[in-house]
Amino acid sequence: MRGNAGRSTAFVLFLLLAAGGGGAVWLRAEGSAPTVDAPESVALGAGGRSVELQVADQGSGLRRVQVVLEHPRGEVLLLDERYPGNWLLGGQGSPEPQPVEVRIEAGPLDLAEGSGFLRVSVSDWSWRGLGGNETRVDIPVVVDLEPPRIEVASGLTYVTRGGSGAVVYSVSEPVARDGVSVGDTFYRGFPLPSGPPQSGDQAESATSAEEWRARFGEGEPAQPAAASRQYRVALFAVSTDAPAKPVILVVAEDAAGNAATAGWPAVVKERSFPSGDVRLPPSFLDTTVRRLAAAEKIDATDPAEAFREINTRVRDANEARIREITADSSQQRLWDGAFEQLRNSKVTSRFAEKRRYLVSGEAISEATHYGFDLASTKGATVTAANAGRVLFAGELGIYGRCVLVDHGLGLSSLYAHLSQIDVAVGDAVAKGQRLGRSGATGLAGGDHLHFALLVGQTYVDPLEWWDPKWVRSHIDDRLHPSGG
Repeated sequence: MRGNAGRSTAFVLFLLLAAGGGGAVWLRAEGSAPTVDAPESVALGAGGRSVELQVADQGSGLRRVQVVLEHPRGEVLLLDERYPGNWLLGGQGSPEPQPVEVRIEAGPLDLAEGSGFLRVSVSDWSWRGLGGNETRVDIPVVVDLEPPRIEVASGLTYVTRGGSGAVVYSVSEPVARDGVSVGDTFYRGFPLPSGPPQSGDQAESATSAEEWRARFGEGEPAQPAAASRQYRVALFAVSTDAPAKPVILVVAEDAAGNAATAGWPAVVKERSFPSGDVRLPPSFLDTTVRRLAAAEKIDATDPAEAFREINTRVRDANEARIREITADSSQQRLWDGAFEQLRNSKVTSRFAEKRRYLVSGEAISEATHYGFDLASTKGATVTAANAGRVLFAGELGIYGRCVLVDHGLGLSSLYAHLSQIDVAVGDAVAKGQRLGRSGATGLAGGDHLHFALLVGQTYVDPLEWWDPKWVRSHIDDRLHPSGG
């Protein structure tokens, strides 16, 4: 009896072990292949490129990642990365993707222009097959070693510090990024609204011709066909704090990362900017500052300290938000002619005034006041300075009730401290159309309109844009280089 019982127990254990072993084999021979997240295509330029991949395996774990570049001159192994694990236990499976970066250098690899493939192979530790489950991905690669060629159509350009300018140019191919750099500040380009200029009015770039001769010897530059050129325009500015004699260039970069620059005669007219002291009375601290501090959840036990935080941290956050909003600019020119100053208003501030804020004679904070304060009657009707599209209409910290209008090509206007807003985001507005009423919301000490203009990310002097002659000679004539 005992012998039979012992044999029965051993048989049961054998079955359990067999079942367990079978289960282990089934688990180690799982059939789920690794996943690969990769770009659909890669454009490779002379400067090389890093390609970002995401690989994962939630079964037996990642075992190996290989990346091979196949190009017109052959194949080259770019990456062969192995992950920890073994055939018995496998690796560490995880659904979380693992980043893989592959660097491709065009020069050292002696690549030629043309097309090829980036072949990605990812395997796991599964017992299935000889090398586990494998995922292969072929990524088309285009090798483009030549930068776009820039031709500047605009001639001598004068721009005042704190003011605006415009330049028209063409590029020889579609580009990923183009515009004007003024020092470290970039202003993006847009399609030229008037279309290609007439051939007789095109200004050939001496710089590009010199580059051609340096590269290929004597002969004429191979100008791209007019039909293939991309005609562009960029509004730009020289900010009040730009470096002395800033370098102003047209820049373009293609999808492969090849970059080109072209200069043209651009002259900066220097000017100085005012400074002044603003005394904050107790009534302002006890009413306006406390009200805004409560809205921003700032402790106003010490109103002067609350003002300091509003004038620094909150102001910086509001300015960052304004730049974020105005980045959504139309590729079409929406404005027409000169901008209009608020009717029956008086300018009560100076552009780019550097202000010190005083409490009981002591300076507690500083800021630069861009734009103009325009005083009229209380609750005056505020109208759009020019045609455009409403980007923002609501509360905006120190600016109170505020409206931002996009005029296209990177140009936008700001209307702040309103008591009432009569437009909504997305509305198309005409020049002179009512936006709301003036007020004293935000960090305002009395009823007025704070009006400002931005080119790209830079505040510019509205006086220029209010002047029909300046708009015609500095902007309109640039946007119609053919004279039409």
